[in-house]
Amino acid sequence: MRLRQSSRARNSDDALIPLINVVFLLLVFFMVAGTITAGDAFRIQPARIAAEARKDAADGRRVLLVGADGRMAYDGESITIGALSEQLALTVQGAADRGLSLQPLAVKTDAGAPAGTVIAATEAARAAGFPGVVLLVQRVPE
Repeated sequence: MRLRQSSRARNSDDALIPLINVVFLLLVFFMVAGTITAGDAFRIQPARIAAEARKDAADGRRVLLVGADGRMAYDGESITIGALSEQLALTVQGAADRGLSLQPLAVKTDAGAPAGTVIAATEAARAAGFPGVVLLVQRVPE
């Protein structure tokens, strides 16, 4: 018995559909697996501490960056020490007006940052009414 074969021409687009599906699946995978975070205003090299010390995360906290050259950035925006005091006071007042509890200010400093600048920034946070200051550092393996 002889079967008749279909004389239908094969469509060249049929081979592209699985490829398109794979590309979209890879796109979705990398979107979900990738980390989406805002970058720091400028690059710093964090101070290093011993391995037994705990590294606090800055999730949900206000972050102040202090660079090796004394530059500062508060929540991603460059700022001077004079403007920092005003901005910290506004942050504390805004949290109080909304009835929110404020977390300690997270300070990320470069290892070569001037100590006077870091101290002035922490004093400004204390004067503004922040409940504390957390210094973020990098853990050093023993």
